[in-house]
Amino acid sequence: MDRELISLKLTTLRHTAPGMRPAGWVIGSLLAAATWAAAFVAGGDDARHSILTLGLLFWGLGAAIGPVLMSGAGTLRPSWFALLPIPRRALGRGLLVSVYVSIAAALVLVALLAVSLHAALLDPVTLVVAIPGALLTWVFVIALSRLVYGLLGAAMGSRIGIEIASIQFGLMFAGMFAGWIPVSIAIQRTPDLLATGITDPAVTSGLDMSPTSWSVLAVERAARGDWGGALLLLGALALCAGAAIVAAVPLLVPSTSPRTRRRRGRRRSAGLVAGAGLLPRTQTGAVISKELRQWSRDGWRMVEVQSAVWGGVFIGALALTSEDLRVIAAFSGLFVAFMLGIAACTMYGQDGSAVWLDVVGQDETSVRADVRGRQWGAVLVFLPKVLVVTALFVVLSQAWWAVPILLAALPALFGAASGAAVLVAAVGVSPGVDPRQRVGPNDAVGNISLHVWVVILLISVAVAPTAGMVALLAMSPSAWLAALTAVVGLANGFGAAWLLGRITIGYLTARLPDLFSRIRYGQVFRDPATSGALDWFESATLKGEQEAKARQQKERADRVAKSSAR
Repeated sequence: MDRELISLKLTTLRHTAPGMRPAGWVIGSLLAAATWAAAFVAGGDDARHSILTLGLLFWGLGAAIGPVLMSGAGTLRPSWFALLPIPRRALGRGLLVSVYVSIAAALVLVALLAVSLHAALLDPVTLVVAIPGALLTWVFVIALSRLVYGLLGAAMGSRIGIEIASIQFGLMFAGMFAGWIPVSIAIQRTPDLLATGITDPAVTSGLDMSPTSWSVLAVERAARGDWGGALLLLGALALCAGAAIVAAVPLLVPSTSPRTRRRRGRRRSAGLVAGAGLLPRTQTGAVISKELRQWSRDGWRMVEVQSAVWGGVFIGALALTSEDLRVIAAFSGLFVAFMLGIAACTMYGQDGSAVWLDVVGQDETSVRADVRGRQWGAVLVFLPKVLVVTALFVVLSQAWWAVPILLAALPALFGAASGAAVLVAAVGVSPGVDPRQRVGPNDAVGNISLHVWVVILLISVAVAPTAGMVALLAMSPSAWLAALTAVVGLANGFGAAWLLGRITIGYLTARLPDLFSRIRYGQVFRDPATSGALDWFESATLKGEQEAKARQQKERADRVAKSSAR
């Protein structure tokens, strides 16, 4: 079974476009070479120990996070074998084994083998420990990567799977927006790291506790003559690798039963439609209640919210690591508020064909209620989390002077982001995988690269009045100007949300059936107009979706033709 699956994987790779894989191989090769080079130029044994334990930890984290960020479901998708009469455990084992046969896995192994250089410089005899240790670490790291991705697929309906996905996406967002902070610190401290290593005993002890460091510790114990301790560490590493494999195999096995979550003890009454009396008993109140439920029950929407929160937390934490940049941490909540625009810019597409309910129930007020309800729902979901993150990092950074700025910036950002999100979601609807067939954390969105840039542009323009007042306050600080800035920010937020929402209402009033046809059929059954910016954005999004679908169909037809020719 294992050989057949490996052969199938290699055959599939030969008949698919390489895409971004060659670029990843080049980057991976450079990083592996850098790991070896850093260990070679280390100033001593202690420095080499620090470099290797830190470097191997980064390789382990990269292997675990990388497949999620790159939508790495693997070449062989478990769903392909769901209905085949194959023993589930044998199939899961074969799918895991096939992951080890790849250029990416080989590059990870090359990097982990850098511990053999440490062994050769300490005592060449310890190579008998270094090489098995590197192999066991490799087995553990690759199995861990499949375990993490399996948790995201099989456990997307559980809180733990959602939080794991959110933490990883949060790290990605923090790296995009604030990655220059650790990079600048690392560049400043690299000469000291190469010369003396990590001198903080607490940090060194923490690195030594990671299983990725145990091969280094085993080599050092063997070099001191403690062969029993070295074998004990290798045994512990083998146990970790075995545990990761045992845990990963069941998660790789496809399930043929639908996933359902039973909810008990939840009251069912007409009052729940209006948020148990907390929301108005109107169409808008019903939409807000529906949106709040969807944001709290849809695993993919929950990932978007939590990843924004974790991104803000990581940005604040990164800022606190630098004495010169601690004040930036106070503004971490602004990032979470800003992410509302990106997280909600696919809200119509994520609904899938359920948008049909909006079409059949359309009347003179339903579109307005739907748009305003979606805006309020997104704000009410993000608001408590933004306030918690903001308060936490204002206290930690002790930047009390930032409070007047935050009182102005947060309302402006919330209004601009909610308005930009609903407008982009409606005009540029881009559905991902049908809700019933979603598996991974990247399935709920389509081609939204253009959407993100449009949202960023709209938010930047919409908050210009508040940005001007903040700049004026920074140049001429005073109590009355701080109060005026807060008032302008509040008015700016409500004004931006109202204006962008009004444009969305006007658009959907005449084109709500087109929204459904784009989601359900991938086309519009009318002659598309190109008279304005909204029409251009609609046409560009629809064209991108159709080209992507045509490209996939062509690749599938080419593979079938090549297989027939054989």
